[in-house]
Amino acid sequence: MNELESIRNAFPEDDGPSPEASAAARRQLQALIHEEKRRSRTRLAWIGGAVTATTAVVTVVALGVPLLQGPSSGDVGVAPATLTPPRLASASEVLIAAAVQQEADEKVSGKYFRVRTLHVDTGTRVGNPKYTLKRQSIDERWMPMKPGVESWFGWVELGYKPATPGDEAKWRAQGAPTSWVQSELVNPITLAPTKPVVNKMSFEDVPVGYYLTGTKPLSAQQIAALPTDPVKLREFLAQGADPANAEAQNYTVYSAAGRLLFEAPSPPKLRGAVLRVLSTIPGVTIEQNVKDPLGRVGTKISLKTDFGRIKPGAAPSLYSGSQLDYIIDPVHGRLLAQQMFGPNKGADVVLESGWTNDKPTPPSTALR
Repeated sequence: MNELESIRNAFPEDDGPSPEASAAARRQLQALIHEEKRRSRTRLAWIGGAVTATTAVVTVVALGVPLLQGPSSGDVGVAPATLTPPRLASASEVLIAAAVQQEADEKVSGKYFRVRTLHVDTGTRVGNPKYTLKRQSIDERWMPMKPGVESWFGWVELGYKPATPGDEAKWRAQGAPTSWVQSELVNPITLAPTKPVVNKMSFEDVPVGYYLTGTKPLSAQQIAALPTDPVKLREFLAQGADPANAEAQNYTVYSAAGRLLFEAPSPPKLRGAVLRVLSTIPGVTIEQNVKDPLGRVGTKISLKTDFGRIKPGAAPSLYSGSQLDYIIDPVHGRLLAQQMFGPNKGADVVLESGWTNDKPTPPSTALR
């Protein structure tokens, strides 16, 4: 007996599974693959190096990892397999996955592009000792696709109220007032909502359009014609920023991209390109499972900037000197809200947006 035969005798091979057991296991594996394919149709597209669950199962087979077990009872089954796709590891991958959702077909025509927004401002301090009030309002904008069509703007103030439970306790301790005098305002601010109104916009002093960078607005047609190549789009959004200041340039692109997602009539492929641009900005971070002011769960996109090192330009934007976060719906890739921190602390929550032929009417007070 040679050495190889001695080794074989010392470590005998187990009998393989019977044809019946192999067939049963194969049917179970096929059922798992079929079910995973069905589920995957409703999931986000996994981009880059992500491996689908079906591929993972096939890979396990190809690598020779045993799927068949032969317990002492004689039963044969399928070993537990991980069928969940790996989590997207980086901000870039998450944003590109959202971009795929943005690029789905949708209606992109109508008389008006309508955006319904809830504004939340938590910067008003009143009382003695001081407490903070939260102001909420809703506005709706109807911007035309074609020149010569009237634009409309509707709004309703929902009133002021204490911002947090701690603020409410101080408010009640001071007699729960229903109005407050502000030195910079003619009329007191109050808890009471106002009557909803809608008016034609007047552009005698301000030209109609959407402001992204600089002081020249873009029309709906110009927005629709913006490049959907991420490199070319970034070059456009960076216009007006100091090319020698990378940090200022990144924030200019970041804030302009947010306006394309928030208020502009951006076609699906353009919105997808915007998210791809955001994925390339150095310092962009993401946080998943974040709630917006209405409690809707999304993915938060942030860019932390040292504004102390950025000198204000000739025409500082609304977001100058502030940290700006975007919360994206992870299923459809749409903007849920943008949140501001710093001098302009507050949030803009997108309630509805899209093209419509409906006649402009005063906005309702419902948070829908």
